[in-house]
Amino acid sequence: MEGYYSIGEVSKMTGATIKTIRYYDEVELLPASTISSTGYRYYNDEDIAQLELILLLRYLGFAVQDIKQMLQHEVPVSTSIQWQLEAIEQQIVHLDRMKKILVQALEQQHREAPLAYLHDIADVVHKSSRQRQQFIASKMQQHLGTEGLPCQWREHILTTCIGFVPKEQELSESQLHAWSRISTMLDDPAFALEMKQKLEPYWEAVSNQQLDHSLWGKPYAALTSTILALIEAGENERSANMQQAALDYVQLVTGSVTPITREQVCSFLEQAEAMTSARIQLWWELITTLNPSLAPGAQVQHMIARTLAYLVREPDEQWIAGGVSST
Repeated sequence: MEGYYSIGEVSKMTGATIKTIRYYDEVELLPASTISSTGYRYYNDEDIAQLELILLLRYLGFAVQDIKQMLQHEVPVSTSIQWQLEAIEQQIVHLDRMKKILVQALEQQHREAPLAYLHDIADVVHKSSRQRQQFIASKMQQHLGTEGLPCQWREHILTTCIGFVPKEQELSESQLHAWSRISTMLDDPAFALEMKQKLEPYWEAVSNQQLDHSLWGKPYAALTSTILALIEAGENERSANMQQAALDYVQLVTGSVTPITREQVCSFLEQAEAMTSARIQLWWELITTLNPSLAPGAQVQHMIARTLAYLVREPDEQWIAGGVSST
């Protein structure tokens, strides 16, 4: 037939397989211009130009259904292009993330480390957010030594531990690395014992003072908000407002009903120092990397510690009941 080409000829002219051309005909993306009495499909020059356009769009990543909607003018071409650009941007981000993971795996010091690192990362990537939360919660319950605490406190701590893990399914490269290190630390019996021993005095204080979490939680949240607002306003440890907030924090945590003295602040700082270590500090840094929404809380704790340390260095005559003189 003059001006028409068989499916085999079209395949040779365009590089598309016969199977692909038949599939496009079946889904009505590229119907044959004519079909002979014997059932053979034939295509004209316009069909070939259409096929070349389809092949280009497929090369650019467009789905068959999207191409069909474009060619049938169901979706504006500009809209389809925008969608594809967005998809490509996501792929670029994904590929860049994978590249960083592979580079980091190569930088592992030991011969077997890269494979172990990739195994850990694969495990994290395929875990759902809920599975990560359950893992953290179960491990932390074992490590924190909260068996003797009132039920409300245990529930609060469990909720806090679950909150360590962000709800998003996909983690960034730095978050994946943080998760890998966190998992390793939680599986280390020595770290588990260290954390339990360091936190034991705190749980004893909670039990001995019989602190009611339902009454303690709201003032704690309000005080945290106050300190964050002071930080955002540019105030620091020299500010009278910040100093009062830090002293209010000590009073809340210790359950004291009398104004806080220098001796109490010194004792508080000593206990806080005894409850931490290089590995526990690293743990909290990794947790903050894993869930950046926890960073403001860490910022508050850091400011409280700085302010209290500043206060204990003030001369005796500067101290007054419940704090220090601003004069």
